[in-house]
Amino acid sequence: MTKFYRLFPFLLLLSMICFYPVTNVFAAENDTAENELDISLSSKENLFDISNMKPGDWAPRTITVQNSGSKDFVYYMQLQNSGEKKLFNELLLEVKAGDKELYQGKLAEFESLPERELTSGTEENLDITIRFPEHLGNDFQGLESAFVFSFTAEGKEGTTVQAMTMGHVASVGPTPGGSNLPPTSTNIIILMLLGTLLVAGGIVLMIIRHYRRMKIAQ
Repeated sequence: MTKFYRLFPFLLLLSMICFYPVTNVFAAENDTAENELDISLSSKENLFDISNMKPGDWAPRTITVQNSGSKDFVYYMQLQNSGEKKLFNELLLEVKAGDKELYQGKLAEFESLPERELTSGTEENLDITIRFPEHLGNDFQGLESAFVFSFTAEGKEGTTVQAMTMGHVASVGPTPGGSNLPPTSTNIIILMLLGTLLVAGGIVLMIIRHYRRMKIAQ
């Protein structure tokens, strides 16, 4: 038993020497796999960080998707809500690659871009625009929406890697005086029509009064 305790440190050292090359091989293999398939984004944190957005506003952004590895891959973009749903369900999204429109519709209805191919060492720009619909009323003031864009690259062997960027949109809130959201273009047109009707009515009344005075004078 005493001999065993004397030999124990030696056996432990021997086992470490034996397993060290094996662990290095696995680590090297993992590093190699990561280097072969690698997707990176020009915007690593927040693609959108917007405050005081109001009806009719839009925010364009451009993100560069890069194949930084040594293997070709196809990639697709997805979007997940990570905050409140009310504003998220109403915001509009547009995605373009050059002159080609890839998506136009509601943010909440976006599922995924069709697979796009990037060869090793190449990149492409995606133009992404968030729009605040003009018809949204005062019940959307002071709301926030948070979401995540995830880009997944897939190699020919089925290996996948992922990169993500965030989005945050906050609508304009009520002022200390309690005023509402700025009027939309539709509301402005209605106000202009009402003003025109009032002016026209005033002119008609003036003409009527003028003719009455002329009759009285006769």
